[in-house]
Amino acid sequence: MIKSILTILFLFIVSNCFSQVNDTLKKQSNSKSEFVSFITKLDIANATKDGIYLNGYVVNISYEKAKKLNGKKIKVTGIVTIIKGVKNLPDNEIQQGRKEDTKHILSPKIKIIKA
Repeated sequence: MIKSILTILFLFIVSNCFSQVNDTLKKQSNSKSEFVSFITKLDIANATKDGIYLNGYVVNISYEKAKKLNGKKIKVTGIVTIIKGVKNLPDNEIQQGRKEDTKHILSPKIKIIKA
């Protein structure tokens, strides 16, 4: 009897933990997938540790690839993931991340457009 109660209690706690993790992941990214495609000229000056800013999106490409594409007209296509911004913290606390939500293209397809 006690083993049954403990087993049920354990299963309840475990399922509750998985539910909370799932809710957190849903809050961090959007539930709707948006497909985008745009043409732009790549400027390496817009590179960050996450990728490169292009047309309001953080496009996830390596710095080496960005250097090869620098100054070229490219077509970028991919699925947008929105990463929620961090909330303001008291002045004494260290904050990492961006304050505003950012739109990321995590697995972009990039094609050079000939002029």
